[in-house]
Amino acid sequence: MKKYGFKISGCLGDIVNATPVFKYVSRCHNQKLLLETNLPHLFKNNPYIEKIYDTNIGETIPDDVLIYDCNIHNVNGIQKQIRKMSSFDYISTSLGFTLPPEERTLEFYPDPLDFELPEGKYIVLNPSITWPSRTWDLEKWEKLTEMILSLGIKVVMDGKDVAYGDDKKSFQNIDNPNIINTGNKLNLSQLWHLLENSFAVVTLDTGMLHFAGTTDTNIIEVGSAIDPYYKTPWRHGTQDYKHKFVGGSCKLFCQSDMKYNTDGSCKITDGFPMHGCYENKPTFECQPSPNGVFNAILELLSNK
Repeated sequence: MKKYGFKISGCLGDIVNATPVFKYVSRCHNQKLLLETNLPHLFKNNPYIEKIYDTNIGETIPDDVLIYDCNIHNVNGIQKQIRKMSSFDYISTSLGFTLPPEERTLEFYPDPLDFELPEGKYIVLNPSITWPSRTWDLEKWEKLTEMILSLGIKVVMDGKDVAYGDDKKSFQNIDNPNIINTGNKLNLSQLWHLLENSFAVVTLDTGMLHFAGTTDTNIIEVGSAIDPYYKTPWRHGTQDYKHKFVGGSCKLFCQSDMKYNTDGSCKITDGFPMHGCYENKPTFECQPSPNGVFNAILELLSNK
């Protein structure tokens, strides 16, 4: 029987968005797939994957396998953009299809719980450092932490130092002796259990946002220059399930607008703008205040 395989590499957020695509294609062929990726640990328990080839150590899918290649960022020298579409649609449409909302749920299959979770109610903060537009100031994270602790709710800070080629990402170190710091300490299965058992996770548009979409926790998405419609995970056929978006005063979402991708001298798909404010505003007005995010937490608590 002919084997089928997938090739996909990138960051956590992009690749976890491919999990419904793998599932759909696996069911179409009525067989498990071979997978070539730089994040093998994301799929080690996935029931739709037969074998994983780790590109970090030079492993590749055999030549006699029919390949679905999702590494399509650059084709014939043209840098393809992900602007007015989600990473999920970017991957699936490159293969010739889209999936309805009820088939878009992101998936992760963790190992059994093997560490001690915080006792009582806790909220996970992801103070990531990535593109400037998607990085909240440390002072804002510190203020939000103090407000959450004042409610008698525990705060867990989590993040990871990662590098995907030249793209390096890290996280702010919230200096507060009353928080639980799990940064750089957990594997993906442990992180999944931490999020699954939390009251909520607070994050900007990072890998944590998409990974949290594989759990049943409340997600509070801190706004940025990207339209949340193209980033918010789908769960139970909707983007509204246990999700609250908190944006700032600017609603342009300039990084989701293709008009900023060219200066008029090149094709609309050629350029990749800097990750700042495309309207050249001095601050990121698309980001909310700590009070705005805290009010979203209070709303969740009142609903509970």
